[in-house]
Amino acid sequence: MAKHFKGFSLIEVLIVTVLMSGSFVVFYYALNQGKTVQAKSQLRTIQAILLNHKINEIRSRNFDENSSAPWSSTLGPDTGDSFYDDVDDYHNQAVTNFTEYPSYSCSTKVDYVSPATGFHTPAGGITDYKRVTVMIFHRTLSAMLDTFIVSPAS
Repeated sequence: MAKHFKGFSLIEVLIVTVLMSGSFVVFYYALNQGKTVQAKSQLRTIQAILLNHKINEIRSRNFDENSSAPWSSTLGPDTGDSFYDDVDDYHNQAVTNFTEYPSYSCSTKVDYVSPATGFHTPAGGITDYKRVTVMIFHRTLSAMLDTFIVSPAS
């Protein structure tokens, strides 16, 4: 008569240990991915807030240095300007870092555009429309940008 022992064999214990270890690794990987996604989401949120802030700052300025046409022929800060008082003063502006967010930087570009080209290409001369492109950069993320059109009536 054979004796039957109650319990687990060494093979059964090893199989369970391997399966439990594998499931722990999968769980740990998923937990780590969640933290990475959350961190990127927070960085993107700050990037979007900075972009929105810069857009609102530019939109709050006058269309041009002159209150009526003819508009300025050169884009960028005007001679004698000590501050940004009109939209085109932001042309080729580069902010290398924001005080509270040193990992971020910003660049802006302003062009005269025409509705005839769908505002897509810079106009050859002065028009009643300026296209402003704002880009916010972060060291580890792709740039976030927005483009908007301003006119003397907006």
